[in-house]
Amino acid sequence: MIFCILLAVAVPLFAEEPTQLDVLLLEENFHPELLRFTATLAPLREAELAFEVPGEVNTRPAELGQRVEPGQELLTLNPRRFKIQKQLRNAELQGAQSQFELAELNFHRSEILYRDSTLSQEAVDQSRYQRDAAQSLRDVARARLALARLDLMASSIRAPFAGEVAALHVEIGERVAAGQAALRLAARDTVILRAHVSATALNKLKIGLSAKVEPADGRPAFFASITHIGQVADPTSRRYPIELLAADPGGPLGILASLTVTSEQDLRGVELPATALRFRSNRAYTYIVA
Repeated sequence: MIFCILLAVAVPLFAEEPTQLDVLLLEENFHPELLRFTATLAPLREAELAFEVPGEVNTRPAELGQRVEPGQELLTLNPRRFKIQKQLRNAELQGAQSQFELAELNFHRSEILYRDSTLSQEAVDQSRYQRDAAQSLRDVARARLALARLDLMASSIRAPFAGEVAALHVEIGERVAAGQAALRLAARDTVILRAHVSATALNKLKIGLSAKVEPADGRPAFFASITHIGQVADPTSRRYPIELLAADPGGPLGILASLTVTSEQDLRGVELPATALRFRSNRAYTYIVA
């Protein structure tokens, strides 16, 4: 226990009259330690979406900042060339299918004639070869038609998940290459907070701890849970990465936020009431007798 001798009234130290003292008995207590650091608020999932085929941007159904659902159409290319290609491949398949059916019929006829000893084995083998070759050509035509259909489908970009259009990189009428980033989609169901902490703070954190999050833009505070604690420090800052997840609170993302985490380690100390403090020259002081 600690005895604290308090000045009853604030008087100058050089006062001639004796100072009245009060004695206050203090007890040591344990208090949770609060850890504070700064994090960046960002969407959990972001995707740069691109066309799989080259072409000219035809329509832009989704606009910047728009919320979209999974499967919703976001951008399209001019489909004319892809539709013609599909028609061409479909016609090729029909021709190849007819050639195969004819070769199949001739092969069966040759087998019948061979059994009647009217046709030689060599002729039957030749007929079988023609049937197999026609079948291969039909399969190739079928695969080409499938690719043409895929190209037609790839002439539009659809949302792979629900989210918000965070960036648009192309305009209507612009020609784009296959794989060129056209827009960025950000999920808005869950947000991730990324921060870097010192080695001292790292030892006081663990997975699952809750943190109070106060965004820099002044929106209402919310809570997040620690989901990842890195064990390798950044070589430049010598600080360790941590990640927290929370339900999307709404509002802009990509901003800074203040985090307050209640550590599981307690601080030892005593609490002094405000009346135990005296002030002189903008400094607080008290008398303690151990």
